[in-house]
Amino acid sequence: MSTQISPIEEHERSERLSMSLAFPARYGRFGTFQVDFEREELFQNGQRVKVQAKLFQGLLLLVSRAGQVVTREEVRRQLWPDAFLANLDANVNTTMNKLRLVLGDSPESPVYIETIPRRGYSFIASVEFSNVPREWSALLAIPALDGEPEADVAGAFWSSERLHRFARVATLLFAGMILGALLAFAWFSSQAKNQRAANGAISAALAECEYQPISG
Repeated sequence: MSTQISPIEEHERSERLSMSLAFPARYGRFGTFQVDFEREELFQNGQRVKVQAKLFQGLLLLVSRAGQVVTREEVRRQLWPDAFLANLDANVNTTMNKLRLVLGDSPESPVYIETIPRRGYSFIASVEFSNVPREWSALLAIPALDGEPEADVAGAFWSSERLHRFARVATLLFAGMILGALLAFAWFSSQAKNQRAANGAISAALAECEYQPISG
């Protein structure tokens, strides 16, 4: 007998799960993420993140019990209430691992989902609930005014100063090259003029010798 669930049934089950879990407000925030419990959507830094229905159900369960231990059996009852799973651990582990990938988390150094050996899982991140959505654009602009960005401003200042110095040095080098070229041109011109003068004197002397009458 097949245990496959259609997308419609999966969505209805997700809605039932959202209604069965208690959330004090419409939005839940943790880290760079925000969950819209009413529309069943997950956002990161204001951008919507595509999440499979089963993973979203697991996230809702963990967030609703943030700071507490959620056993594997509780995960099974919430995510597969009508199905008998012989490989319960494998299915639960796979779901939690995929959810970690969505959140950019890892079991070795958990930030959101911590594995409790032989028991289950715990959502260890602090969750803030609110009925007003977070304005991510404003929050992302705040760090540009203080903290590390000061180093960026200083870096830009030093980069500008280095650029100015480089331009000044390049200008001096270019001027030196032009001056050197002019001096070289003047020297070669002088040498050529002197050479022409010497050649003219030699030619005149030869001509004088050629036309001078030979006596006796």
